[in-house]
Amino acid sequence: MGRVAGLRWGRVDKNDLSGLSRVSGTEHNRICRFLLGIIIDIRLPGNLDSGRLIRAVRAILDFLYLAQYPCHTDQTLALLTEALTRFHDNKSIFVDLGIRANFNLPKLHFFRHYVHMIKLYGTTDNYNTEYTERLHIDLAKDAYRATNHKDEYTQMTLWLERREKMLWHNNFVQWRLAGDPPPQDRLPPDMDYRRSIKMTKHPTIRRVPLDSVVRDYGATFFTEALARYVVRTNQPGLSPAQLEQEASHVILPFQTVAAFHRVKFHAINAHGHRDSTVTVDSVHCQPPRKDKRRQIVPARFDTVLVNEDGGGTTGVDGYRVAQVRIIFTLTSQATAALFRTPGILPTHFAYVEWFTPFGQPEANHGLYKISRLIRNGERLASIIDISDIRRSVHLIPKFGPVAPREWTSSTVLELCSTFFVNSFSDRHAYLTII
Repeated sequence: MGRVAGLRWGRVDKNDLSGLSRVSGTEHNRICRFLLGIIIDIRLPGNLDSGRLIRAVRAILDFLYLAQYPCHTDQTLALLTEALTRFHDNKSIFVDLGIRANFNLPKLHFFRHYVHMIKLYGTTDNYNTEYTERLHIDLAKDAYRATNHKDEYTQMTLWLERREKMLWHNNFVQWRLAGDPPPQDRLPPDMDYRRSIKMTKHPTIRRVPLDSVVRDYGATFFTEALARYVVRTNQPGLSPAQLEQEASHVILPFQTVAAFHRVKFHAINAHGHRDSTVTVDSVHCQPPRKDKRRQIVPARFDTVLVNEDGGGTTGVDGYRVAQVRIIFTLTSQATAALFRTPGILPTHFAYVEWFTPFGQPEANHGLYKISRLIRNGERLASIIDISDIRRSVHLIPKFGPVAPREWTSSTVLELCSTFFVNSFSDRHAYLTII
């Protein structure tokens, strides 16, 4: 699924929500990502105020995401209580709409005990049902499949016993091969603010002609933006007018660039180590192509959060949203010809198109509203270092009362003019885009 929400539901594509049965936890999670953005411009029957509905949905989403924090402080627990209070203050809208007759729900009542239970037993990931469901697969389903389905209990216990002995023996062998290292101190989990970028060793396409960069990738002002980047790097003290004048004299000594179609992000744990086996986020920038069946796969150019001016680990200060059109590298010969100090330059660059800066979040739903940054009728674009990309960012189009039928997940970024930055796309987004 692309980076614009609300037009496709992932695995529940093209189905009305009312048609879903036995909704899994994964599907609930996906619906939560988009739900707030979809109801922002909704019109309620009887001229009822939609503000109460939006505030109620925002409050319950805040509660759900805060309750999943891997660690808590008095401040986050106070936010948890405040979110539940906001929901109860606005939940009557569902009664007024005839959706419910009352809220005598045991699960809803149990929300009032979350803060007390977290203080007693720790964060909710210590005692949720996901662990037992996962262990049921490992200890029951897999074990049963390993039997001949006759006298299965004895076979299952023997299979599990042998499997556990093999695991412990393998751990002992690995410990001995590592030179008997002392056990490491186990640090408590952190909030996982930090991420590291991982690029493939080789480019996706080694040589992309400059005219193809403009035509296929949509990087309309690629040569002009690269010329400005070269001048800004070589002469950082120039005024905007001087920068434009000097950039007009830059001649690029190449006709192709090496393009990368994906950037991966890995989490950095509490020990400061990167888990290179798990990709927690990725950014795609790929032109249209044909799949194995010769069917056209639409282009995908994701939107990202860029550290434009000294942004921190959380919050949007110093950051701006941009759409990545192409990620590329230059040859060592081109770098030496263009830059005065090529040895300290980044290895990968990105051509991005900018959105407007962050303002204040909207009052009821609390999301930031942005739009394309246009100057003289053209989109404003720049070349940046990919290390300035903090993460991918999910945009929700401002649908209005009725979503235009021509909008699809592959065209809405071009057709829609106004978007909301989705802070509910994943837990990391909720933690950092505040």
